[in-house]
Amino acid sequence: MIYILVIWTVVAGGVRPNYHPMVIERDWRPIGEFYNSPDVGKTARQMCEDAAQQLGLKTDAYRCVRSK
Repeated sequence: MIYILVIWTVVAGGVRPNYHPMVIERDWRPIGEFYNSPDVGKTARQMCEDAAQQLGLKTDAYRCVRSK
């Protein structure tokens, strides 16, 4: 099984004429894949969650999405 760590992050920002001074666009972006491995002793989902914790991500800013 494969899990993908995706984060909610800034993908663009800048000033647009006739709009608010600063516009920030956000989107979900993948940053890592995790595979089940009997050698590691953890599931792919557990490794994905561990990676998010190590990055200090808040629970509303990331998802571990099952791929296959």
